[in-house]
Amino acid sequence: MSAFITAFRLVHSLSGPEKKQFRQMSLKRKGEKDYVILFDLLESVETQDETELIRLFRDKNTNASPDNTARYLVKLITDSLISTKVEKDHYFHLLQGLMRVKVLQERSLSEEAFRELNKLKTRAEATQNHIVHYLTARMELNHLSVSNFPDISDKELVNMQMKTKSSLRTLHHIEDHYSLYELLRYRLIHSGRAASDEDRKKLNDLLLSEVSLVAGKVKNSLESSKLHLLFQSFFFTNVGDYHSALKTFNELNRLFDNNPDFREYPPMDYYASLEGILDNLRTAGEYLAMEQYVEKLHAIDLQNCPDYFSRLVRKTAAVYQLAWLTGERKIPEAITIVNSLDKELLQTAHLMHDEKQWELYFYASLTYFLHKDLKKAHQWIRKISTGQSRFAMLSICKCIRLLNIIIHYELKDLAYLDYEIRSYKRFFHRKNRVSKTEKMIFKTIQLNPNTLSVIKKKLLAPQIIKYVKDITADKYEQQLLKYFRFDQWAAQKFEQAG
Repeated sequence: MSAFITAFRLVHSLSGPEKKQFRQMSLKRKGEKDYVILFDLLESVETQDETELIRLFRDKNTNASPDNTARYLVKLITDSLISTKVEKDHYFHLLQGLMRVKVLQERSLSEEAFRELNKLKTRAEATQNHIVHYLTARMELNHLSVSNFPDISDKELVNMQMKTKSSLRTLHHIEDHYSLYELLRYRLIHSGRAASDEDRKKLNDLLLSEVSLVAGKVKNSLESSKLHLLFQSFFFTNVGDYHSALKTFNELNRLFDNNPDFREYPPMDYYASLEGILDNLRTAGEYLAMEQYVEKLHAIDLQNCPDYFSRLVRKTAAVYQLAWLTGERKIPEAITIVNSLDKELLQTAHLMHDEKQWELYFYASLTYFLHKDLKKAHQWIRKISTGQSRFAMLSICKCIRLLNIIIHYELKDLAYLDYEIRSYKRFFHRKNRVSKTEKMIFKTIQLNPNTLSVIKKKLLAPQIIKYVKDITADKYEQQLLKYFRFDQWAAQKFEQAG
C-alpha cells in the first residue's frame, strides 16, 4: 500500500478528539507544515485514487514531496495515537514504563529505576502480561547483579530465578497455543471451511494437539485460556458443530466479563467473542436469543475508542439486528433499520472488515427482496464489489452472488442471468467444490418454475422437497443457509400456484 493511501486511511480512521489532539500537537511544531496541508486535504476528500490525491496536494501550491509528506504525516499521527494509548491501554503503559526504566538506568539513577521496575512488575502480574512480566523480572535480576546483590539471600535469589523461568514456561505454553490456532486458521482460510467429514478429519491432528496442550502440566493463564477457547470455538464453527461452538463462545464471553482488566483497548477480543456467539445463534436459527448479545454490543463503551472500532461495532450490531428480523420475517421492522442506517457508516468501506461491510449490504438487499421490492434489492446488492478472488472462501461472498442471481431471475432478466451463472461457476468452483445449495439454486432456475403450469409444479414438488430436506439435514450447508434459507425459496417456487 502506498504512503498516500496509508495516510488517507489513517486520517479517516481518526475520531474527533484524535483529530483535535493531532492539530494541537502540530501547533507546537515550528517550520514548514506541509503535512498539515495534506492532513486537511485528506480529511476533506473521499477518493482513494492516489493520482488524484497527489494532484490535489500539488494544487495547494506546495513544493514538498508528496510521498515524503505522506510518510511524515503517518509518523506524526501514529506518535499522537501512541501517546493517547499510553493513558488507556495497559500494554502501552507498561512498554512506556520499560523505556523509562532504561533511561533512568542509563543516567545512573538506579534506585529510581528499581522502584519503577517493581511497580511495572506488579502491574504486569496483575494484568497477566507475561512478556512484560518476564522482562521486568529479568531486568530486576540484572539490576541486582550489577549492584552486587545487596540485602538478598541465596534462597531469595534462587526463588526469583525460578519465578523468571516460570514466566518463560508460560510464554512457551502461550506460543504453542498461538501456533495451533494460526495453523487452524491457515488451513481453513486457504482450503475453505470443512464441507464434509473427510475435510474435518484433516483437522483432527490439530484438535488432538490442542487438547494435549491444555491437559499439560503448565498452569493455564488467562491468555492461554482465551486462546484455548478461541481455538475450540473456531474449530467447532468451521466443522459445523454449532452447539459446541456456542457453548465455547459463551465461556469466552464469561472470561472477558469476569476479567474486565484483561480486555484490550479497544476491546477487540471481547467484541470477537460476542460476534462469535451471534454468528452461531444465527446459524442455529435462534433469533430471539440474539437480542441480549446485540445489547452487549451496544453496551461497549465506544466514547474513547477509535472511530474504526466504533463503526465496526455499530455495523456488526446492525448486521445481526437485520439477521434476526429477516429470519423472523419481521420485514417492516427490518426496513426501518435499513432506512435508519448512518450514511457515513455505509460510505466508510475502507475502514471496515470486508466481510462485515458485505454482510450489511447483503441484509439490506435481502430485506427489500423479502419485501418483494426487487428494484431496491438490486440497488443494494450491486453496490458490493466481490470481484477479488482472495475473498472467494468467504461464505458471504457466495451468498451475495447467489442472491444477485435469484433477484435477476425474479426480475426475468434471463439474458444477464445466463452470463452471471457462468461467471459464478468460473469464480468459485475452481477454488472449492459445488455445495448442494448451489446445485439446488441452479437446478431451480434451469427448471424455471415461473413458467411452469400448476400440474407440472405438483409433479416436480416432491423431488424438490426431498432435495431440500437433504440440504437442511446437512450441517455443512449451514454455512450458506445461515444468511438466507435458499432451500425454502426453491421449495416455495414449486408450491406456488401457477
